[in-house]
Amino acid sequence: MLKQKPKYFYRIFLPFVLAGTLVVILFNGFAYFFTKASFEEKIILEKQENVVQIMNTLEQKMQTLDYSLNSYVHDSSFKQYIKEPLTVKNFDIYQAIDKQLNYISSFGPSQTTIELVSLQGNWKINQYGLKAVTKTEMDYIVSNYMSLPHPSTWLKEENVENEIKLIKQTPYYQSTKNGVLIVHIPLKSLSSLIYNQAESNPVYIYNQDGILIYQNDAEPQEKEIKHNIISDLVNHHQGQAGIYPVDTQQKDQYKLVYSKSGYNGWLYVTKIKDSEFTEAMKPTIIGTILMSVFMLSVTIIIGYVSSDYFSKPIRELQKFIPKMQKNDYKDEFELIGRSIREVINKNQSLENVITSQHEQLKTLFMLNLFHGRMNEQEIQEQLQDFKFQQNWKSLYVLAIQFDHLENNNYSRKDKDVLLFSINQLVSDIISKDEQLSPAVIDSRTQATILLCQNEDTDQHILVINNYMERIQKVVKEIFNLTVSVGISSPFKDLGDSKLALQQGIEALKYRLKVGKESIIFYESVSAIFNSNEIKTYFPKILENQLFDSIKLGENKKAKETLHQLLADLFKNNHNPHELEVNIMRFINDLVSFMHVLGMDTLIIEDHKTLYNAISEMKTSEEIEMFVKHKIVYPMINAITERTDYQYKTISDKIVHIIQNEFDTELSLENIAARLHYNKNYLSSIFKKEFNQSFSEYLALYRYDMAKKWLKETDMSVKKISEKLQYNNSQNFIRSFRKYEGITPGKYRELHCGETLVYKKS
Repeated sequence: MLKQKPKYFYRIFLPFVLAGTLVVILFNGFAYFFTKASFEEKIILEKQENVVQIMNTLEQKMQTLDYSLNSYVHDSSFKQYIKEPLTVKNFDIYQAIDKQLNYISSFGPSQTTIELVSLQGNWKINQYGLKAVTKTEMDYIVSNYMSLPHPSTWLKEENVENEIKLIKQTPYYQSTKNGVLIVHIPLKSLSSLIYNQAESNPVYIYNQDGILIYQNDAEPQEKEIKHNIISDLVNHHQGQAGIYPVDTQQKDQYKLVYSKSGYNGWLYVTKIKDSEFTEAMKPTIIGTILMSVFMLSVTIIIGYVSSDYFSKPIRELQKFIPKMQKNDYKDEFELIGRSIREVINKNQSLENVITSQHEQLKTLFMLNLFHGRMNEQEIQEQLQDFKFQQNWKSLYVLAIQFDHLENNNYSRKDKDVLLFSINQLVSDIISKDEQLSPAVIDSRTQATILLCQNEDTDQHILVINNYMERIQKVVKEIFNLTVSVGISSPFKDLGDSKLALQQGIEALKYRLKVGKESIIFYESVSAIFNSNEIKTYFPKILENQLFDSIKLGENKKAKETLHQLLADLFKNNHNPHELEVNIMRFINDLVSFMHVLGMDTLIIEDHKTLYNAISEMKTSEEIEMFVKHKIVYPMINAITERTDYQYKTISDKIVHIIQNEFDTELSLENIAARLHYNKNYLSSIFKKEFNQSFSEYLALYRYDMAKKWLKETDMSVKKISEKLQYNNSQNFIRSFRKYEGITPGKYRELHCGETLVYKKS
C-alpha cells in the first residue's frame, strides 16, 4: 500500500515517524533523570509565585495607602489646620478631614482606619469623632511614635496583637513635627487578601526586624520558624526572592521559599516539605512509561493519516500549474512554493489598500461617535463590522492635549503631526481589548474610549492613571513635550460619547489650577464646573500698587507686586472659569493702563492680540511667564527710561522756583498747582532725585542765603528773618543757632567781609 504512494507522500510521512520515534527514545532515556528535578522546580516555582503574589497583593494595598497619605500631608490646607486648635465650632473643617481620612482608608485592606493627631492643636480625629488628646495619650505618642528613626514606619506593637500600624510623622521633611497619622490595619483583614493557594501551606510574614507579624491558619499546629533562620534571611540574604534549605534533625526535611519586600523590608515565607516531592513523583513515573508506548503508536498512525491528508492539496495544486512550467523545478514543493509566492506578491498591494481603507473607516466611525452622529443600531452594526469589543461595564473618554509647544524643536505648525504620533502611541500602549480606535478630534485634542470589564471604580482609576502616566513618560522621552489628560465620568452607552468627550475637554481647563502634565478626572472637578456661583474676587489693591510702581519707575517693587498679584489670582479663584475671567480683567486693565501711558497695545507672534494669546494658554505657569516677560517687564523698562528724563526735568523746575522765590511764602502745594502735578507725586520725585525732601532743601537754601546776607550786607537780622518768611526774629535766631552753633550776630562778626557763593547741592 505504501509503495503505491507518490514520492512527496514519503517526504511528509517519514519526518513524522522519525521525529515521533526520536522524541519517545529521548523521553524514555532522560525522563527519570530530569522529571524529579523539573517537578521540584515546578513546585518550588509555584510556591515562589504564590509567595510573590501574596506579597504583591498586600504591598499594592499598603503602597497605595502610603502614597495617598503622602499626597494628603503635602496639601497646603493640611499644613495649615494641623497646626491650629480644632473644636466643634470648626465642624466644616472636621467634616472635610474625616471625609478625606475615610476616603484614603478605602485604599487599604478592609476595616482599615486612620487616626490624625495634632501635637500643637492637642486634638485627634478618628473613627469615633473629634476629641482632645489626653496627657497620657500625648506622652504615649511622643515616646513611642515621635521617636521612631524614620518619619514613615510600619509598626507591630507587642501590646497590640491583632493589628499592625503605619506611623507617619508630619511635616515629612522637617525636623520639627506637628502631627502624626496612625493607620490601624487589623491582621484579620490580611487574610482576605491572601490567595487560595496559600491554604495548603503555612504563610509567615516577618517585619524588617525579624518579628513575626502574621501567620495564616492553614496548619495551626505549625510552630514558628526558628529566629536564627529568620535573622539569617533578613540580614544576610540579599536577594529579593529565593529558597532557603533548612537543615534539621527531624525526619521530615523541608525548604523555605521566601520573598523580600522592596517597599518596607518585610519577609514573606512558606514551607515546602520534601515529602511533597516524593508523593508527587509516583504517578508520574508510571504515567511516563505508559505514555511513551502510547505516543509512539499514535505518532505512526497520525503521521500516516496526516501525510495522506496533506498530500491531497498538493495533488490538487498540481492540476493548476502549467505542464510546461514543471521542467523548471526539481520537485513539486519548489514548484508550488514559487507559484504561491507569485500570487501573494500580486495580492499584496490589494491587501494594503483594503487595510488602509479599513483603518480610515474605523477613524470615521470614532469621529461620528464623538460628534453624536450615530444612533444605537448604527453603532452596534459598526462594532460588529470592525470586530470591536462589545461587552463592558463602564466606558471612559480620555482626552489628551499638549500643554504647550513653545520650545526649540517644534512650532504650532507641527501640532497635527505630533497629535497623530501621539494617537499611534496611545494605540500601542493601551491594550487592544481595553480600547476603541483612538482618534484625533481637532488641531488640539486626541481622544480615546477606554473599556473597563469590571465594576470596581477604584480599579478603573488605577488602570487609567497607569496608562496615562506611561503615555506622558513616552511622549516626554520621544518628543520632549508634556501632555495633560482629561478623563470623563464613567458611562455605559456609546451614544453618550459626545457628552463624555466634552467632559474630558472641560476637565482639561482645570490645568490653570493644577499646572502642566496633569491627569484630571472630570468627576473630581465637576462640582466646581457645575456651580452657578461665579465669584468676582480680584486683587484691585495690588493692581493699583503695581500700576503706581510702574508709573514711578520702581522696577523691583513692581516685579514683586506683580508676582504677588498673580499668585493671589491663582490661589483665590478656585473655578477655572472665574480664574479666566479675572485674568482677562487684569489684561484689560493692563491694556487700558498702556493707553493712559501713551503706549501701543502689543501684538504677539502670528499677529494675535493679547486676549487671543492668553486664551490659548493652558497652564498657570505659561500665563504667568507670558504676562511677566511679554507685557509687564517691557512696560516697566519703557516707563523707566521715560520717567528718568521726566523726573529730572520736573526736579529742575522745582529747584528753579526755589532759587528765584525762596523769599516768598513758598510751599509744595503751590508749586504742584503751578506745574499741574499731584503734591505727593512731586514729593516722591524730588526726594528720589535729590535724596532729601522739598522742605529740607528749601530750609537749607534759605539758611545759605541767610549766611550770604550776613557776610555781604548790613541787612538787620530782623529784616533777614522777615525776607526768609520767619514769623519773628527769635525763631530765625533759634533756627540759625541750631544749624551753625552760634547766633546770626556772632556769625556776622566772625565772617564780616567774606564772600559766599551758593552752590546747588
